[in-house]
Amino acid sequence: MKIDTLIFDQGGVLVWTRWENVTNVWHELTGLAPKAISNRMVAGGAYPPFMRGEIDRSEFYSNMSVDLGLEQDPAAFFETWSSAIEPNPAIDPLIAKLKGRARLAIGSNTDELHQARGLEVQPTIGLFEDFVLSFEIGELKPDSEFFDHCLNQLGAQPDQCFFTDDRQDNVDSAKSVGIHAVRFESVPQIESELVAIGIL
Repeated sequence: MKIDTLIFDQGGVLVWTRWENVTNVWHELTGLAPKAISNRMVAGGAYPPFMRGEIDRSEFYSNMSVDLGLEQDPAAFFETWSSAIEPNPAIDPLIAKLKGRARLAIGSNTDELHQARGLEVQPTIGLFEDFVLSFEIGELKPDSEFFDHCLNQLGAQPDQCFFTDDRQDNVDSAKSVGIHAVRFESVPQIESELVAIGIL
């Protein structure tokens, strides 16, 4: 079957996720090393549930504050968290070129705050037709269930789909369900991949 559906990861592909924008601020407030903050974010009871949509932003704030011993007012906290997302203007011409040539979808581990900031700083995201977002579906990559849900939501067969992500474990998981997937390294590299499969 001809590939006609392109699924892009968001952070690390369509936008940059600059975690240092967050951890440096919280280092100043808590005294914790940025690496220790990152480790607690991943292992704690705030960030993963927030990305799965299991808790709302107020619970996220409360849980993260406890995990880090952080004292920051909610408005400043949410702004610090959102500041991780920065635009990737280098990819804009490619997405504009793809619009109308194939179905454009986003498949991303993200949360409601980062998604809102992405739409604000990277207008290219608005060119996408479909969004499969972890906080809306309750699944996280690299679990294969994320990609099963993705295919079901899009109503697509695996061999119709191309997926790119900056993390190899996510790429491998997409491949495990039959999706044509490549790791994102640069815009020219992805453009070459899309030429090779006949999209461009």
